[in-house]
Amino acid sequence: MAFPDSFIDDVRRTADIVRVVQDHVPLRKMGNSWKGLCPFHKEKTPSFNVRSDPPVFHCFGCGEGGDVFRFVMMLDRASFPEAVRSVAARFGIPVPTESREPDTQRGERDEIHAALEAAAAHYSQILWNAAGTPAREYLFGRGFDRPTLEKIRTGAARDAWGDLTDALKHRFPLPLLVKAGLTMERQGGKGGYDRFRNRAVFSIVGDQSKVVGFGARSLDGSEPKYLNSPETPVYQKSRTLYGLNWAKDAIRHEKRAILMEGYLDVARAIQCGVGEVVATCGTALTPGHAKLLRRFTETLYVNFDQDDAGQRAAQKSLDLLLEEGLRIHVVQLPQGHDPDSYLKEFGADVYRERIAEAPSFVQWLIERSARENDTTTPHGKAAYLNALLPVLAKIESAVERAAWLPAVVERGRLDGRAAQEELRRALAERRTVAPERVLETPRPSGKVPELLPAERLLLVQVLGGKDGAGAALEALEDADLAGLRMGDVIRTAQRLHRSGTSLDLAALDAAISDESLQRALREVALKAPSVGAQSPAECVRELKHVALKRQLAEIQRRLEGAPQDRLEALYREKHRLMQLIRGL
Repeated sequence: MAFPDSFIDDVRRTADIVRVVQDHVPLRKMGNSWKGLCPFHKEKTPSFNVRSDPPVFHCFGCGEGGDVFRFVMMLDRASFPEAVRSVAARFGIPVPTESREPDTQRGERDEIHAALEAAAAHYSQILWNAAGTPAREYLFGRGFDRPTLEKIRTGAARDAWGDLTDALKHRFPLPLLVKAGLTMERQGGKGGYDRFRNRAVFSIVGDQSKVVGFGARSLDGSEPKYLNSPETPVYQKSRTLYGLNWAKDAIRHEKRAILMEGYLDVARAIQCGVGEVVATCGTALTPGHAKLLRRFTETLYVNFDQDDAGQRAAQKSLDLLLEEGLRIHVVQLPQGHDPDSYLKEFGADVYRERIAEAPSFVQWLIERSARENDTTTPHGKAAYLNALLPVLAKIESAVERAAWLPAVVERGRLDGRAAQEELRRALAERRTVAPERVLETPRPSGKVPELLPAERLLLVQVLGGKDGAGAALEALEDADLAGLRMGDVIRTAQRLHRSGTSLDLAALDAAISDESLQRALREVALKAPSVGAQSPAECVRELKHVALKRQLAEIQRRLEGAPQDRLEALYREKHRLMQLIRGL
């Protein structure tokens, strides 16, 4: 459910972020801050800082930071609502109860979630009664037990056209059932029929532990063998991983995730006690999947089917996963096995041995490319290397690239200098696309400006609610902010101040989309103003002085090469700027 803003603000004000962090990280008081070892990256020297006023955490090592909710979300891999509930419970703050409004008055997403939950309950009931016999026989015949099937919320769809639709249409309007992907609209718009019929049904559960869709396996050989829910307002296949809701704790404990292909692969792994497993939902891996995985772990084991299609899918996925900086290994099983069959036959311990032996993705690609190309011929050598160059070029670490090149050269029996030159060309070609992203937000000097003391101090005073800080913000004009490291942050603060929004760290951080500026803002917030520091008005005066001096330097530069007919105007502008500087 969506919490009222007033409740979220109340929890944020009441919660002591230092106490929340201390529940998980040993902290030591140092001045106005608390310091400890960062829980989000490995470090030996503490660079993780926490402050109560303003309530913020920030690591100067890895750059992670934010408010108390962000800390809980990152540590527990929780959604925002889950983090709010957790923090509220920690400080004894009652959580608003969910509204009991009728379905017609609730938001569309809430209605769809409710319909999907009702459908999951209906499918589950069918599975365990007489109508579910074909599905039970299929699942039990595959060796799945009832506790596993209940845990993953498995169900069955009757061999009937309107069973689910008839069961739900008295609670939910037909257009909603269609929008939820449960019902198909008949031609002409007269009524609807069930999307899933005569199938074993697997619930797809989202990160808030709510059903967002279904995958269904045919029981009578009809095609397609697997039929999945369509995209809906609550279900986007490109950003959903099957099993992630059950795997989060295991991924955190094992410090890795295992990516498989199918629902039954995940079900088998769960039944065998291998918990850190997820799968795509009937679609190819996408950048959204890769980003989602990177939120939970840095290490990923890819275990797709051993047939050609599965191996091609694995190779295609590596590029996306590598872009997210994941450390990737490829699990290899005997020919003819998939994760489901291998775990069923050999068990979890033997499977974990396969995990331990899984080669790095580069080593796996080297071997695969060597098998597919005849490296005894010039053409085969070139094809072998060309298959590897795109992946090698995406390895950010030059040291790691250099370490892999000798293995590539040896396995393909290549000339070392020629291979190094081809890699250099591949790197140069890849770098040509980088400036396009950089030029989206150009800076005049081509580098990030240094943060001025007055700039930092003004923001500290704004966040601390110091008297005169709001008026000082309004006194700054665009020309004064040009070229400042935090110019965009100050502009955002001005906009929030004019709209009447409270100028605290949470509000300002949420209004900024640039991650580098968010990081810089948190670093500023951790530094308290020194005793006897300048007032907000004095900070503004200094920033205006810096801006005028910068403009004056630009006029001086233009005077040096200006034509005769421009000199008079430039001198007048120079004189005006000097008068303004003296006036400050």
